[in-house]
Amino acid sequence: MNISDLKQYIPRFLPWIAVAVGLVGSFFLPNATANVMDSRMLNNLIIIEAESISFETELEMSLPDRIALLSSPNSEVLSIASGNVMNMESAKTRTISELAKFFSDNQFEFETDGCTAEDGNTVFVIESNNPAVNLIIWEFRILDRNANEVTVTLDDETGTILKLIYQQRSNAHNQDSNPREENTISARYDMYTAAQQLSDMMTEYYGIPVRLGDYQLGSNIAYYRADMYDRGIVVPMYGVVRASSFTINERL
Repeated sequence: MNISDLKQYIPRFLPWIAVAVGLVGSFFLPNATANVMDSRMLNNLIIIEAESISFETELEMSLPDRIALLSSPNSEVLSIASGNVMNMESAKTRTISELAKFFSDNQFEFETDGCTAEDGNTVFVIESNNPAVNLIIWEFRILDRNANEVTVTLDDETGTILKLIYQQRSNAHNQDSNPREENTISARYDMYTAAQQLSDMMTEYYGIPVRLGDYQLGSNIAYYRADMYDRGIVVPMYGVVRASSFTINERL
């Protein structure tokens, strides 16, 4: 059969050819479309620039959402050069001002007047299962004049402390103190009372009820869970109290 003979059969097979093309397209098109949509979503969500990461998302994250993301097993992190809202100096200034609110009654002996903040890290945190859940945080190590130390995690967008690690070092640097006089957390409080004090401090700072939950007591240590209650959502904030240190939202 020559080409001229084949031409007379082509019109008869055109409908079947169209059906076959449609079936093949229906098999591959959803995957191709999904890949394009995923690519567009990620491109809209994260735009990598020379010195920072910017992102566009319609998702509004509450404070409990932000705290929960930091301790989520599905969160992933990426170091970046700067934040979206703050730069290094403005983030330092904001961190110290937030610490002044947190330690307003100074019951854990940290003096924000005259304290110094070292250059810190800027980190992009994203929920791997849902990229729309993300935030930028700053991490700083800050010393007061008595060498008491705090390591702070600050939210770039809201300027709120999300995590805090405190280490009391006053006794080792205060020359006027009597070395026989203990002034540690465990000397002033029992471990349960110290954990309760931290829950009260978090309630005052965040403006959201935080109640002491489960806790395990040792001779000189307490593992505690402080539950944050916000609009029917309960977010656990884990921490540890030792003789001269404590952590907030740091699960060890």
